[in-house]
Amino acid sequence: MVGGVVGGCSCSPTELQGAHEQEKLLLTESHHRSEAVLQEKIQELNSQLKSFQERMKRVEESLLRTDYKKHIQEHGSPSPFWEQELESLHFVIEMKNEQIHGLDKKLLHLETVEERNLLLEEKVKTLQQENEDLHVRTQNHLVVARQLSEELRSARGALEKEAQLLDQARREKEELLYRVLNAGDGPFPLATGEASLIAT
Repeated sequence: MVGGVVGGCSCSPTELQGAHEQEKLLLTESHHRSEAVLQEKIQELNSQLKSFQERMKRVEESLLRTDYKKHIQEHGSPSPFWEQELESLHFVIEMKNEQIHGLDKKLLHLETVEERNLLLEEKVKTLQQENEDLHVRTQNHLVVARQLSEELRSARGALEKEAQLLDQARREKEELLYRVLNAGDGPFPLATGEASLIAT
């Protein structure tokens, strides 16, 4: 993979990596802030829950006291105050439990986001490795291309030199043939066509 599309625009691998890094940083910061706030709320609610539980325990202990048992024996049912207090405590505890349950769900969602961030980070690392591999391959191809270009120039030079040698050998052969046929009399024609015609 050598490129990507971010926001509908074609981006280079470097830009894509930068976008992933920026998104990862923003998500990580948001996660940490949200997690800190939720942890603080959970601690506060747990503290309140503990306080309510202690109050309820004190009420229950009070209900079990001998004096209160005597009050029940003498007057029948518990006083309306204790009934309302217990009902109120149960309601508050239930409400706090629901709030804590909702915060647990939010924490679970944040953990899912964190897992997605880790996957995104792995993808960025993979993309970076692919870019590095592509860069190495490109450099290798450039080296091979330069070597082939040098070899091609050398081969062309050798062919041109060989062609020149062949042409010189052909001229020398025609000159020799001309002199043999004409017993060495007269100058050798400079024109190749004329020498070939005479040689024929």
